[in-house]
Amino acid sequence: MAIAHRGDPVGHRENTMEAFAAALAAGADMVELDLRRTRDGQVVVVHDATLTRLWGIDRAVAELDLAQLPRRTAPSIPTLAEVLDAFEAPLMVDFTTADVVEGAWRVVRAAGAVDRSLFVSGNLSALRQLRELAPAARIGLTWGTDGDPPTALLAELEAEYWNPRHPLVSPERVGLVHRAGYRVSTWTVDQVDELHRVLAAGVDAVVTNRMDRLRAALGPGHWVGADG
Repeated sequence: MAIAHRGDPVGHRENTMEAFAAALAAGADMVELDLRRTRDGQVVVVHDATLTRLWGIDRAVAELDLAQLPRRTAPSIPTLAEVLDAFEAPLMVDFTTADVVEGAWRVVRAAGAVDRSLFVSGNLSALRQLRELAPAARIGLTWGTDGDPPTALLAELEAEYWNPRHPLVSPERVGLVHRAGYRVSTWTVDQVDELHRVLAAGVDAVVTNRMDRLRAALGPGHWVGADG
């Protein structure tokens, strides 16, 4: 499965409607996006804790209300609800902090998008909170620690995916996870030789900034069913 990291961050500003549309036009099977919570409790699609890097505003997202974010002209910061309404594609919903969990789940459920939303995080307490709140939520455990895959944690979370950084991927680790009954997604893979290496290792999904390179590596026979 070809997953577009923050949409198309090469040709467009990341995590915007324009970036998501471009990624899907380029053949992405799923779009990865990042969540933050505003001061007035809105769940918005932005990666960084502050608006400095992309928007030139030296303020934290958590210090601002939705109306204070860049939203009047395109490109702008969308809400999660707006993205779900605009696109029917599957989403990898990435989050760092636990404060977005309840609001994000509420938005996804209201949009009827539970089946097409895969929640991923390396924040274990936040994932545990999500699982307690939402038995139906699809979960991926983001991972950056070397060593054997954490199959006990995957079982505890009733996760669907182990989501390691790409240097941690090996055929042996992928095989172990598959035998335990889980899938493997990996991030963020942009170099052609590394794309071929992780695909040869047997991963089920690859997150990339370069959809053109991943689609070429997957080849013309690539196809993903409705269930991902």
